[in-house]
Amino acid sequence: MKRLMVPAMLAVCSCALLEPAVLPGTAEGEFRLWMPDACGVQLLGDWNEWGGMAGPSGLPDPEAGRMERAADGWWTITVDLPRGRHRYVFLVDGVRFVTDPLNPLTSTFMGLETSLAVTGR
Repeated sequence: MKRLMVPAMLAVCSCALLEPAVLPGTAEGEFRLWMPDACGVQLLGDWNEWGGMAGPSGLPDPEAGRMERAADGWWTITVDLPRGRHRYVFLVDGVRFVTDPLNPLTSTFMGLETSLAVTGR
């Protein structure tokens, strides 16, 4: 019985050490926006070619950065970001760009006011 207890205890203890996988050189970040009346919200930024609009086709991808809505009106998404500075905005209902009201850091991209996330300080 003692022989079974040691491996079982090791297995249980090692599970507590597991963490969600984050790519080397990246930081996991959660973005949130309270927009209870929105039908859809996307997170667009440097890391996803602004939802495809800055890519070769120049066309937006409606699935890029698609956020999940909670019953309380908050929209959320978790992304792995490379370390550095990243400009981003929320695209609400496919027509309105909104900066992050929870983040005072801002920048510009092609004349558009954006929010600025800094990872890996």
